[in-house]
Amino acid sequence: MIDRADTSRRPVDSLIWIDHEQAIIATREGDGSPLIERLGRGAFEPEAAFEARAVDELVDSDQVTVTGPAFARTSFERALVSVTHRPERIIDVEPAMDAADVADLPARRLAR
Repeated sequence: MIDRADTSRRPVDSLIWIDHEQAIIATREGDGSPLIERLGRGAFEPEAAFEARAVDELVDSDQVTVTGPAFARTSFERALVSVTHRPERIIDVEPAMDAADVADLPARRLAR
């Protein structure tokens, strides 16, 4: 049996801004157009469950840029690495920004 790599698959870069109440995730759809979604944390949702939902959205990303308050970034990075076992996927950790500052950041980062 010969294993062959799927060369038709384009690398997926993603960006996440996360704090303990919400996550804004930017990635690309299959046709290459930007996709931005917001995950809100439920009123009684444990932090670990919220992080697990965010990780699930990015588990197939080849590279992930993480931004937000330091305490939330660190916690999310640990959750992502615990699932993927690939710390090298986290390519750039931006300094803390407000969610409002992130509004046009995903489009700029994905345009590269």
